[in-house]
Amino acid sequence: MLINFNVEKLDKLLYDFYQLTGLTISVWNADFRQLSYQPKGMRTFCRMIKSTPKGRERCLLSDMTVCKACAVEGRPASHLCHAGLVDTAVPIRFKDTVLGYLMFGQIKDGTTDNTALLAELSRELDIDIADLTQSYEELEVFDQEAVVAAANILKMATRYLWLSEYIDIGYNTVASRLDDYIRTNIAAELSVASICREFGVSKNRLYEIANESFGHPIGEHIAQARVSEAKRLLSATDTPVHEVAALVGIADYNYFTKFFKSRVGVAPLKYRKEFPFTLYDEDGVAIE
Repeated sequence: MLINFNVEKLDKLLYDFYQLTGLTISVWNADFRQLSYQPKGMRTFCRMIKSTPKGRERCLLSDMTVCKACAVEGRPASHLCHAGLVDTAVPIRFKDTVLGYLMFGQIKDGTTDNTALLAELSRELDIDIADLTQSYEELEVFDQEAVVAAANILKMATRYLWLSEYIDIGYNTVASRLDDYIRTNIAAELSVASICREFGVSKNRLYEIANESFGHPIGEHIAQARVSEAKRLLSATDTPVHEVAALVGIADYNYFTKFFKSRVGVAPLKYRKEFPFTLYDEDGVAIE
């Protein structure tokens, strides 16, 4: 299944939501790549934290955590991020498939004293405590009812995104069949030559299809598919990492580790630690 996001239309939707609520909002695809966000100017508090490598990594893992929770539960999920802010994620679903996420928040939890947390962040990220505290105090506080109401509105909106051409879901196009072929054969070599033979097209035509339909070269699309499957295997199974590498078509474990970290921001083992393997029974309840 080929999924194309109309980023321009989605950005207008995010802008309207922000203007109405004052809540920072962003849209992500299923591979957790941010596609758009509003407002375009990041909150000073978040910008200070993300200005450090460790801060960026923590923010990414925190965002992934709340998105995974909403995907598993099939409904909006909220949590306190690593910096003590309330974030909420809403899954964008089509039948039983999660297409992406809408995330809003970056707001203070008015019921929690985060003085100690701010001091810890200041020490660990080497950020001036006075500047960090001032930027934190500038953040808005929204009560829980307002957050729940915003989540419910977005939950209703996500049901119509593909009907309103915000998201195009393709099934029978050449590009869709190409995408399905890549994901089905992700453990294989997947060279340009082998794909051309499979689809009976020239290299130039293959490049055209990829650029027009995926928005990037065929090699990049294969790389993104490998990362997506690796993330799934790391978070949803207990398959050893070296086997995960082979299952996504990368035989060299060391290269796989570098490849994964360069695209996800953390090494495979750390990603698995942050998103441990969990078994669920037939009712969706975690098995201890």
